Amino acid sequence: MRQSRRFDPRLPLAALALFGLACGAGAYRPDDPTSKANSLEESHRAYTSYVRWSKFDEAASYVVKGKQGPFLAEMPDFDSGRFTDWKANAWELQELQDPMSAVIEVTYEAYSLGSPILFKVREKQNWSREGPKEPWRVDPDFSGLKGFHIP
Repeated sequence: MRQSRRFDPRLPLAALALFGLACGAGAYRPDDPTSKANSLEESHRAYTSYVRWSKFDEAASYVVKGKQGPFLAEMPDFDSGRFTDWKANAWELQELQDPMSAVIEVTYEAYSLGSPILFKVREKQNWSREGPKEPWRVDPDFSGLKGFHIP
């Protein structure tokens, strides 16, 4: 006697859902499939979030060597104002196959404690790394930080 197997329509949907979760959870790592180094996406998100939450010492750990001091000196004092949110434009990868540099433009919303007016601070994040296994570092270029110092 021959048994017939019925097709369960839930099986392909479950497989598709798992595939979608796996793809959505991944980060852009064309050269590091073992995930030993932070991806550009992880580094960008961590650095930008640290700036947004005024955790400038933590953000400085992502800044290129030799520019951490000027970066910290440029950041506003916590008592002068706050960043409230940020939005990034599309990335500009310099090389698609094995990227060693990228430019990401970010706009932060902010306010000064001396004024109830919201203003925007723009940052051009110039990301680079020395080799495929090296961490990503940012050379930040801010404009609009003077809004924190309204007399």
